[in-house]
Amino acid sequence: MASRLLEQRSHRLTVDVDRTLVWQGDPVRLAQAVANLLTNAARYTDIGGEILLSARRDDEGGDDIGSGSGSGSGESADGTIVIQVRDNGIGIAAEMLPHLFDLFYQGPRKIDRPEGGLGIGLALVKNLVELHGGSVTATSEGPGHGSEFTIRLPAHASAALVAAAHREEPAAVVAPGDARRVLLVDDNVDSVQALAQLLTAYGHHVQVAYDPVSALRIVERFAPDVAVLDIGLPVMDGYELVRRLREALGEHPCRFVALTGYGQETDRDRSKAAGFGQHLVKPVSPDALLRLIEDTGR
Repeated sequence: MASRLLEQRSHRLTVDVDRTLVWQGDPVRLAQAVANLLTNAARYTDIGGEILLSARRDDEGGDDIGSGSGSGSGESADGTIVIQVRDNGIGIAAEMLPHLFDLFYQGPRKIDRPEGGLGIGLALVKNLVELHGGSVTATSEGPGHGSEFTIRLPAHASAALVAAAHREEPAAVVAPGDARRVLLVDDNVDSVQALAQLLTAYGHHVQVAYDPVSALRIVERFAPDVAVLDIGLPVMDGYELVRRLREALGEHPCRFVALTGYGQETDRDRSKAAGFGQHLVKPVSPDALLRLIEDTGR
């Protein structure tokens, strides 16, 4: 999943995994989490860099994995699996560490580094790991000194999750009756695809549009329960798009959510006047967005 970018940037990947290691959980979700960390490492390490992926069992559960940004904990009496991705890349400033796992967070980027940051990949990792009762943390000695991400997972996932992992369809977090139809509109392709991946992982039905015209083509056929619209869209901004989507949907109920980098009172007033029910400012908490979607129609 991450090999193409690693090869493009001529990185050397070292894999140090205990071959006797056994983990019980959803392999697709774990692959997504690790691939996101490897892709991040590849993106923020200069060409020809060094990246290490390691995995081991920690039966004591007492390793000091460093301070830094992270979330939750879910250690098991049956032991813990520790997965680490370390690189010798550009590193992370101390003031960025507490925000890395926030949805849509993007740190300062250099002019000569156009790839920037997705702002969603790490939030996705956090949520997938927490679904398994685990935690993820990030550490760095600062700019220019690389970074390390550590996933800690109970060696044995819950019986419900294991059963879901063996079904033909992906494991759903929400009950089928609580799944929502979500339309995402954003011209940042990487960002909106990652957000779609996050919502799909929670069991919601998602359609993506990268421009307003495509959104208008999709909306009547898809009939979303929730539409999350970026305000700064090309050709037609989010304010005009929400008006046209409302007209297209007619009497069909839909919650419209504005997503923007601006959060002044005047910005919120303008969103409300345009027809948005909610105004979210980037970065937004993944939990807050998921709660908003799941509460729709209740």
